[in-house]
Amino acid sequence: MFREANCNYCGECLGRCYNLSFDNETGAEEFRKLVAGEKVDWLHDCITCMACNEYCPQNARPFDLILKRLEEDGTFTDQKLLSDMAARFLAKSDPKPVQPKKRVMSLCVMTGNMPWAVHGQLFENEDLTILKGLPYFCNVLFAHMGNESIMRERVQKQVDNLAASGAKEIIFVHEDCYAMFSDIAKEYGVEVPFRPVHLFEYLRDYLKEHQDSLKKLNMKVAYQRPCASRHTPPEIEAILNEIFELIGVEKVTRQYEGINALCCGVEVAGPELKLFPRGKNYEPFRDKNIQDAVDSGAEAMVYLCPMCFKTLSGKARAAGMKNYMISDICRLALGEELPEDKPA
Repeated sequence: MFREANCNYCGECLGRCYNLSFDNETGAEEFRKLVAGEKVDWLHDCITCMACNEYCPQNARPFDLILKRLEEDGTFTDQKLLSDMAARFLAKSDPKPVQPKKRVMSLCVMTGNMPWAVHGQLFENEDLTILKGLPYFCNVLFAHMGNESIMRERVQKQVDNLAASGAKEIIFVHEDCYAMFSDIAKEYGVEVPFRPVHLFEYLRDYLKEHQDSLKKLNMKVAYQRPCASRHTPPEIEAILNEIFELIGVEKVTRQYEGINALCCGVEVAGPELKLFPRGKNYEPFRDKNIQDAVDSGAEAMVYLCPMCFKTLSGKARAAGMKNYMISDICRLALGEELPEDKPA
């Protein structure tokens, strides 16, 4: 939730945005209008990357207000499309009971949109209980459609479904899920009775446990940071650096990384889901992102978010780079072959 008492109208939230043409002074002026409830003509130019929450030095959560205003405006996404998507991602039943093992992992709906990325020993081992499907879907998708209410209304049920596993800790494969249950749910006043575990933490620990089986990949990669990483603490990305060290991968130093990362600019997240219907051209941002990786000496792009992979992989491939989900590159280091149906 937007914390108006924290905001000192420094303007950094909009002034640092790569997608809006404000400096801090004009950004402060425009954000004052937004707080006052005035109509602003830049609202629909937001690409919902959430970066302004991380830019804010006062932890005022400006994106939360932007999201509220987008929903109030009601025209960011076609309302029929929004309604159809809300129905599509509504769980029709409760999850089946499970027996928690050493570790419990939520795949959310990854088995449907990126099945090749969640196979192999990392996801199929006797120590792991898998939760998957719509009962565990975090609904952060709807933030990218300019709607907060669907997330807010459904989060308690999602927490209850996850808690029904009996797990004290749950690993989340998708960054959106981790952001929801480690941060956003608390903003909505929902208690989370288990510890959310980031996929990076699980991968690091698994690789350490199987260190004798690892082979160094000797590869230079650029990491594409997802939007929801704006909700995760800096130590999470530090764990990614540990993973890369374990598997012999060098993460190149980029202009656009960390807090300065560029959004992938996803427009289409499914056959009928056009997130940004106004048709703004995001190609220059995508080109800048890929060129930055190339200029930094990367041989491959590494992704955590499936939407980032789908949006940028073609351009990365055309620029001479390979594409890997973070799970792919860890599987390679463990000596596994990637499935034939994995996109290049």
